[in-house]
Amino acid sequence: MMQIPNLPACVQAPQQPSYNAVKIDVHNPMVNVPAPQQMAAPQYAPQYATPTMPYYSYPQAPVQPYYMPPCISAPAVVPPTVTETPVQPAPVATAPVQELPVQPEAVPPAPVVTEQVKAEEPKAEAPAPAEEAPKAVAEEKPVEVVEPKEVKPQVDLNEFIAKLTNNDYDVQAAAMEEIANMVDKEPQKATELLDTKVVDALTNIMTADTSALEGPSAEQQAARQKMFANEKLTEDEQKLATTISPKEQAERNKSYAMFTAAIMQKLYGDEVQKLTNSVVPLTELPGAVTIVEQLKNNPNPMVRTSAVEALSYIQNPSYKKDLETIFTIAQNDKDKNVKDAATAALAKLAEV
Repeated sequence: MMQIPNLPACVQAPQQPSYNAVKIDVHNPMVNVPAPQQMAAPQYAPQYATPTMPYYSYPQAPVQPYYMPPCISAPAVVPPTVTETPVQPAPVATAPVQELPVQPEAVPPAPVVTEQVKAEEPKAEAPAPAEEAPKAVAEEKPVEVVEPKEVKPQVDLNEFIAKLTNNDYDVQAAAMEEIANMVDKEPQKATELLDTKVVDALTNIMTADTSALEGPSAEQQAARQKMFANEKLTEDEQKLATTISPKEQAERNKSYAMFTAAIMQKLYGDEVQKLTNSVVPLTELPGAVTIVEQLKNNPNPMVRTSAVEALSYIQNPSYKKDLETIFTIAQNDKDKNVKDAATAALAKLAEV
């Protein structure tokens, strides 16, 4: 019998979104938050002092110092010889005042000095090469545009569907066992198998009509009786007793499909709960209704026992009432194995 891996428990939540086996409908929860009280905006001092100096320091051309032109003094004025007559002192006092306007005409080097300063001033303003520096860097290191890579699926969905719909029962069983191992070890990768085609393939295996298939022959049943009684078997009897008929293979795969569906249902419920914070109803889990129908109507007690164990695997506090009703009815089954499985399921449900 295939072992069911232990997976993390679900957490319930109150919302009720819609679900299907392909798309998980995520609802953005809205939370009523009281309007914040208006408060005066605090004044904050700047945390960082903005530098006033430039980001890049470029070398500046040397500036020739500006020297004032030498001032050429006016020629000395020799006062005229004056006789010692007290009545004529005025010409001596006014002579320097009358000759002062001659000073500007006696400054010819001034234009030469100013022309040198003007010619040298553009040399001090030379930031133009600094603007070309980033362009040179950009040309040396061009920006490379990388095209986005195509995201490929981790699971070949069509390959799994082809195996589940294969007429070879051993191929079907191997595919279901691979799904169970993937859910146990790589649950995120296994979410790509939450597809309606996978669910439909498992449902078809569970509901397949096996009445027309060949069952174990009388010789096989006799050999098995001897094997169960620990009697000595010949080599031919041993081979005959361990050979599985086509009908038995199909019935075995029904049990496998129930276990696989239960594992996928739990994965589906956990993913929905992560995204929407809500619990999927039991009746909306993909394949759950089919398992309940097999528990009620399948004539094979092995399949009915597998149905009880599969439903017990997806236990959740939100499913407690429905599962308690189902397991209580199963306790009245005429087969002992089904009754024992239902009793064990109820005991496990009481601990939830």
